[in-house]
Amino acid sequence: MVETSRDPESSNRAFWSWLGFWAQFLVLGLCVVIGAFAASICAGPGDYVTGMLLIIGAVALAFWRLKNRFDGAPWGWGDFLLVGNMTSLAVAIPLFAVIGLAGLFIANAWPYGSLHSAGIMLFVASGVIVFLDIKHVFDQMNRHAR
Repeated sequence: MVETSRDPESSNRAFWSWLGFWAQFLVLGLCVVIGAFAASICAGPGDYVTGMLLIIGAVALAFWRLKNRFDGAPWGWGDFLLVGNMTSLAVAIPLFAVIGLAGLFIANAWPYGSLHSAGIMLFVASGVIVFLDIKHVFDQMNRHAR
């Protein structure tokens, strides 16, 4: 009788891959709970809307990630959220620049509270996405050039 055993390194890698996949749903679930608390407290202007948008966004992202996993798509966050070619980059940069500016206008319209914080975070997130998109496109170009 011939016994085949698994390589311990590959089983460790499979475990951490499995754990990492489900940890993202734990984080998204935590975002749903935080959004529910923010919406239920409703202490300042826009608390309810901000909390509900966080809930809807986290649930939609969780279902989208799960659908992509079952469809066999690449499951990395870089391939999921970022653009991969120059044409898409030429559309993404102006789009996220406008979204970032809208965040600044939102933050300016409400001098305090959750809408002010949400506007600033929208601006910061848009800037981070633009820089990550640029990096991802050039990484893809370097990978294909080899």
